[in-house]
Amino acid sequence: MIPDIEPILKEFIANIANKNGYYGNKIPDSVMRMIEIEITEDSQGVLAPYWLPVLEHGRGPRKSTKDSGLVKIIYKWMEKRNMFRSATPQGKFNEAKSMTWYINKYGNKHFQSRVFVDVYTSERQKTIEKINAKYGEAITTITMEII
Repeated sequence: MIPDIEPILKEFIANIANKNGYYGNKIPDSVMRMIEIEITEDSQGVLAPYWLPVLEHGRGPRKSTKDSGLVKIIYKWMEKRNMFRSATPQGKFNEAKSMTWYINKYGNKHFQSRVFVDVYTSERQKTIEKINAKYGEAITTITMEII
């Protein structure tokens, strides 16, 4: 008689979706689509991207020299926001490359500000307490049935 905690997990994800990030914006839908509930016959849980703490702490300087492909992501991000000063494709790429170098060297603005933004940590703790309470009730019921 394992209790169904899916409603608690759905509430957890909904609460994360309503939290504000570093700039006061909600977490993007593209990120929220990556957070999903996984239910198997012997477990229930939430799957989330490994890099989710970046939303709370920011992206720090790189520790590896391996190319992460960030230049392409920065280029698309700058293009979407019309941030380029240069008109030529090579100039635009160099601007994205320069911003990528800076982020790789010093971290992004959020990381540099040293501001912790509670996106999911407190919600995670509350959800763990709810699950523990629900399992505590189930254990008590099972124990009472045995005695």
